[in-house]
Amino acid sequence: MNPASREEVQRQERIRTRLDRASFRLEMAELERVWAIVSANREGMSVRDISRQVGLGPTRVHQIVTSPRADCVEHALSVLREAGWPTPEDPVPGAEEQIGDRLTEEATALISCAEWLTSLAAGERPVVNLRPDSDLPDRDYVAVDQGRVIRVLPRIAHDLEELARTRRVQDLSSSANDADPRLRLRRRLTEPPIELPQSGKSIRQSRQAWEDYAASLHRAGLPIPSNPYRHLDCSVK
Repeated sequence: MNPASREEVQRQERIRTRLDRASFRLEMAELERVWAIVSANREGMSVRDISRQVGLGPTRVHQIVTSPRADCVEHALSVLREAGWPTPEDPVPGAEEQIGDRLTEEATALISCAEWLTSLAAGERPVVNLRPDSDLPDRDYVAVDQGRVIRVLPRIAHDLEELARTRRVQDLSSSANDADPRLRLRRRLTEPPIELPQSGKSIRQSRQAWEDYAASLHRAGLPIPSNPYRHLDCSVK
């Protein structure tokens, strides 16, 4: 076989391999979606809520969760694992969050900025909750103004630039704060950090500064350290 013919055979083989790989990935993605939909429904999520989340009509979601194929969902999950396909409940060791998840999160943040600007242009005043959904029913609403949007957009650009250079979420400069969902949300909304108060001119002033600091932590849903002035006041329990 001459070199030109050999290169043509190799090229054709690469094309077939590419097509096989794409077909496999599509099949695995479809299995994963069926598994995710069925498992969400079994855990109590309504058909309508699932349909909004996955972008399918409620009728189609109902067909999936009631079809005989739904009974094979566990088998589908085992197929994914055997094939080495990472699933939401079977993450890569040491990587609880993936780069793709963060990119999706940043895209959502950009959409939020566009919605805020639209509301502000219409004379409305949108609000955001500085506490994560896991803190419900506790909330900490703040108004969104143009200044916040201007701060959030560069923050998104900076994070996207880091994500473009990083292979693991753990390597991001913000990974330490982002480990706490409350600190992460405050950083993403460019909320100024809560700083430890400086000592005042008297014990009373210092105690009041600490109480104000503790109150701000409580409003933000952040853990409150031990009161350093506890031993100075027998009334403090």
